[in-house]
Amino acid sequence: MPYGLQIQEYLQHHHQEMLSMLENLVNRNTSSEFKPGVDEAGFYLKNKFEEIGFDVEVLERDNVGNSVVARKAGTGNGKALLICHIDSVFPEGTDYIKPFTIKGNLATGNGVLDMKACIVGCYYALKALDDLQILRPDVAVFLSGDEEKGSEAVRKNIEDEGRLCDWTLVTEGSRPGMAVVTQRKGNAYLHVTAKGRAAHAGNEPTVGKNAIIDLAQKAVRLNALNDYEKGTTVSVTTFSGGENRIVIPDHAEMYVDIRFYTIAEWEKVEKAIRSILAKVNEGISVEYELILNRPPLSLVPGSDELIDTVKAASAELGIPYSDVQPGGVSDGNFVSALGVPTIDGMGPSGGMMCSPEEYLEIDTMVPCAARLALTLALLGQRRV
Repeated sequence: MPYGLQIQEYLQHHHQEMLSMLENLVNRNTSSEFKPGVDEAGFYLKNKFEEIGFDVEVLERDNVGNSVVARKAGTGNGKALLICHIDSVFPEGTDYIKPFTIKGNLATGNGVLDMKACIVGCYYALKALDDLQILRPDVAVFLSGDEEKGSEAVRKNIEDEGRLCDWTLVTEGSRPGMAVVTQRKGNAYLHVTAKGRAAHAGNEPTVGKNAIIDLAQKAVRLNALNDYEKGTTVSVTTFSGGENRIVIPDHAEMYVDIRFYTIAEWEKVEKAIRSILAKVNEGISVEYELILNRPPLSLVPGSDELIDTVKAASAELGIPYSDVQPGGVSDGNFVSALGVPTIDGMGPSGGMMCSPEEYLEIDTMVPCAARLALTLALLGQRRV
């Protein structure tokens, strides 16, 4: 019997168990802002991975949720890093936190797709391979406790783990039609504040130095850096200033979101941004913070072979292969930047991620977990 059919039948037989594990995770408050909930979910996952023979390390942090790293030897013929995250995006204690619910083919609830169903799929893909005694490479599973906040507390740990691997499979949700993600944009954040001089808008408007006007002019110039054909976006996302309608504003600030597909494009845009911000109107002072949050997830040497492996797994399982290159980021960006072949979107499908209407398409759980497992099995047969 081909591996794909064995794996698929195994997962179908365990589908109800997968849904039970998903319900357990969804009904936990794993908001990035609620460390106790993230830590408790991490402890639960630690025990689950230990049950199937993994050595598990907990990366304890004081101000954010703890992360979990599970490792288990395989064939020794290469090593695969699987990336997940425990935390969910919704603020603690809000109405966004919803219980696990099934209606027809859709499951809803807190973080059901991003990325609790993905964790379940990752876990059962590995369990299937071991229970069926199908060879696979050595595996490390990294479950970040603060991914929704940028994984700043464990970025170095992710990169260290990435340097030891030959391939990275990110189990974030697949896109419509179970499409995988072959590239992601990098992103950067810009915060700018301008200070001027307040004055009465009626009596002495020329005495004032208008901070809003200065930043508004800069916002227009920043907006002109958008190059949609290249996928480069420079988006002014918040803008505020002034306190009274009859006073020339002496303060203004704005936030800007920047996205790009290559480091070369980032360097070009960064230079242009700094040039724009260096030019100020008389009587205005400007301060800013420009932070590169994540480098892009790009195609690197070896990416084609990894993509071909996913294509082969998809074909054997009867999943039409397609791929996308979205603007959002993941922890896979960090590892890709090291030159490690990385493919994302290896989890199940759904929609409305990071909203109260987030949902999982239940019937994609088994095929996507099977694709992940079969990809690992095929990689275990490769020579690196």
